Amino acid sequence: MPKGYKNPSTLAAEIKMTRANHCGTFLVVEGANDVRFWAPRRHVDCDLVDGEGKKNVVGVVNRLDAVEFDGVLGVVDSDYDSLNGVTLGSDNLVATDAHDLECLLCRSSALDTVLAEFGSSEKIQRFERREGVDVRTSLLNRAEIFGRLRWAVQSLELSIDSGLIRVPRFVHDRSWTVDRNALIRTVQGEISDGSTLSAQIDSLSRPDPWYVVQGPDLIELLRIGLKHVLGDLPNTTGYKEIARVLRAAISTAELKTTKFGVDIRRWEVRNIPYAVFPA
Repeated sequence: MPKGYKNPSTLAAEIKMTRANHCGTFLVVEGANDVRFWAPRRHVDCDLVDGEGKKNVVGVVNRLDAVEFDGVLGVVDSDYDSLNGVTLGSDNLVATDAHDLECLLCRSSALDTVLAEFGSSEKIQRFERREGVDVRTSLLNRAEIFGRLRWAVQSLELSIDSGLIRVPRFVHDRSWTVDRNALIRTVQGEISDGSTLSAQIDSLSRPDPWYVVQGPDLIELLRIGLKHVLGDLPNTTGYKEIARVLRAAISTAELKTTKFGVDIRRWEVRNIPYAVFPA
């Protein structure tokens, strides 16, 4: 089936047909990168299904719940749902304990592996002495304004070209600083109803920032920081290479200790004999 043609109905039909030859778990994920992430971390009897989007994952799980189809778990990014009071609505859905999978990985030891692979220990030590916090905290601090801006745009239901909020456009390479004023001013210029974006951002609550920031923003910020401030990353090494190392770096044992992993383990206990993680 060509990419982009899946919907909850076609996915449900696909899973039902496959059940005839597969007695194990169906783990439904949002996309190709999630399939790559889970492929080396799944139980031998766990079949991966690319849902091609969060709405499809939620939709197919709800459809299969309605007919009491066992052994299906959907895993999705939390996105802004938890901040907006949106619940998953099914015991067969589990969300990341951060905005998305990349955020979860940046919060883990996987970030240390990326820094060891692409960074300079001397530059990193110098930076952390100067900043007074570690790279992880500095990365989170720089990403937060992008996350809060995106959250505000969603809350106001603004029709903004997503291409406007591009991290490299508002981050200075040499100093690894974010031009917050330019970022807000650029988006503000697209608002026609007179809403004051800066005031809207400030009015948002202050939840755990790991639920506010977005993983792709973190990786872009990390890439820029590694070019001069944290390392000597060549221009030929881009987002995809860093994201690939980040996905590969976390161990299954560490993943199980996250709330995300604990929630999956609890699902396994409730749904014996179906398993997600290797024995």
